Amino acid sequence: MYVQFIRLLVVFCLTITGSCLAAEKDMVVEFSKAAAFSDVKISPDGKFLAVVINVEKKKALGIVDRAGHKMVNVIRFDDDYEVGQYLWVNNERLVIKMVKSNRWSKEPKYYGELFAVNWNGRKGDMIYGYSAAERQTGSNIKAREATQGWAEIVDVLRDDKRKILISSTRWGSDGNIVPELLSLDVYSGKTRKVAHAPAPHSNFLTDANGDLVLAFSVDNKSQRAVYRYNTKTKDWSEVPKEKFGNRFHPVAVNDTGDGVLVLDNYQQDKTGLFELKLADFSYRPVFTDSKVDISSVEVTKDGNEVFAFKLDDGRPGYALFSDQYAEAKLFKQLLQTFAGDALHITSKTADSAFWVVLSYSDINPGAYYLYDANKKAITRLFEQMPDLADVKLASTQPVSFPSFDKQMIHGYFTPAKTSGSKKPLVVNVHGGPHIIRDTWGFDPEVQLLANAGYSVLQINYRGSPGYGEVFLQAGYQQWGDAIQRDIIAGTEWAISSGMADADNICIIGTSFGGYSALQSATLAPDLFRCAVGVAGVYDLNIMKSEGDVPLKSFGIAFLDHVLGTDNAQLDLYSPVNQVGKLKAAVLIAHGKLDDRAPIEHALRLKKAMDEAGKPYQWLEFDDETHGFYSPQNRELYYRQLLAFLQQHLKK
Repeated sequence: MYVQFIRLLVVFCLTITGSCLAAEKDMVVEFSKAAAFSDVKISPDGKFLAVVINVEKKKALGIVDRAGHKMVNVIRFDDDYEVGQYLWVNNERLVIKMVKSNRWSKEPKYYGELFAVNWNGRKGDMIYGYSAAERQTGSNIKAREATQGWAEIVDVLRDDKRKILISSTRWGSDGNIVPELLSLDVYSGKTRKVAHAPAPHSNFLTDANGDLVLAFSVDNKSQRAVYRYNTKTKDWSEVPKEKFGNRFHPVAVNDTGDGVLVLDNYQQDKTGLFELKLADFSYRPVFTDSKVDISSVEVTKDGNEVFAFKLDDGRPGYALFSDQYAEAKLFKQLLQTFAGDALHITSKTADSAFWVVLSYSDINPGAYYLYDANKKAITRLFEQMPDLADVKLASTQPVSFPSFDKQMIHGYFTPAKTSGSKKPLVVNVHGGPHIIRDTWGFDPEVQLLANAGYSVLQINYRGSPGYGEVFLQAGYQQWGDAIQRDIIAGTEWAISSGMADADNICIIGTSFGGYSALQSATLAPDLFRCAVGVAGVYDLNIMKSEGDVPLKSFGIAFLDHVLGTDNAQLDLYSPVNQVGKLKAAVLIAHGKLDDRAPIEHALRLKKAMDEAGKPYQWLEFDDETHGFYSPQNRELYYRQLLAFLQQHLKK
């Protein structure tokens, strides 16, 4: 058997409604931990709750009896497999995206395999993937064919208790294999082809009935393409590219079924909500915020209709798109109950009697609640990090400041928890740079630093997403210049605002943040006493030949667009060529298995530091990829980081 059906014999510190409080805490350990409980979903009939837990340092799926408030089963895997994302298909059966680690890497990865199992651990089978045939259970079952491919779940067919729709992409060396939409039986593993995608890298969109409506893709020039599916003729019609913008992302079919709701920036700066009519491809704006892009949408769990969207203008805010759905009415109530928190409805029962809600904030790592619609009562289920329940966390405040060219830049400031007027400041730079941004919420690294006596400044420099297309593209080909000048301007603003002493500041970051830590420290050598780069890129000219980004079909086109093609400028923007200007103490941390920013970047920086006679601290991990997956490795890094800061900053 490849799924183990066990009862928990250990005593959980966290029951469904309580939390575990330790007598004394090592805060480095606490902030290094992975979430103890996450991704909670209720079964369609409401009898069980599923929750991702950690068992023997691997993710497993706990099954909880809702009425009895007891953990009745744990579904876990042997070999190197762990539980990834999952969903309830019907009242008894779950489908799990299997992730797999290996002996030399701590981080498990998804290789396209799907596993199906009943809540009680029975009838567990790999139903899709390269090892589906060898992992089949039962001697009288005809061996199914292994699929050398990659599955993504497209639709759980609400009216079909045996089948789901998946996107299936066969493995290939050229990266341009066209996916298929398949109907997959979650008991037998049998598949039936529904449609062939119109282009490589296509994503499918279906309506509330599970019928195929749309496909959208990104070509090798990093351009979006959109296609409408004709269910009668079984073919595709391409939507003219002039009909939509460059942020086109469909989220749901509208409630009348004749159009698709889309996040896009068509003929405008901010990404808002649009409606694309399927008959004539007419396009109309529905809602756009004047300050920020729509961050995400909330959709109904039955029909996948949009009822609200999230806006991250400082603290999170929500706008209700429709109040006709049960989710919308409940969400409105929850926004009042959990005032100021970020919210997400993870799941509900088929009869809408029970709902699972996630609430989180800057001082709340995340808690799951059960809403009983009949009793109109809310019960706490799980805390994601229960061992922090009795720890007083630091509040994070949104801030704004003018940069060197008067461009307004936004970010967040978290004051140190220790007493005193001015605290040492850590400028913590986010990665990306054009895909992610800092948002308001719980950040374990920020809380670790604040708990240790350091104030933290986070900056959404130009080029960060979320503030419109003009702001985003203002960071293109400015990695080593305007972006860093925003970071420097934010640091100087913190000094002038009395948030920090001018000679008591360190800059740190991971990925692009690691790059920024070193690059800003060379551009403003007297501003930072120390700099910490984790998994950073330090030689921009090798980005187009090293790592996983150039291997993507659109990777080179993307890098040319955001980095530029001027090798002399890329040399100027590369910290490996600027270390002679450094005055800051430096800590370099990197994983040997990093395929996003290969360790070659760190090795080149190390060599440049040696040749320039610059001292530095070096921390190398044999079993990490891009950043830290292992809590033990994260703890090791945090201890060295705090020791490094204590050595170079005054408290």
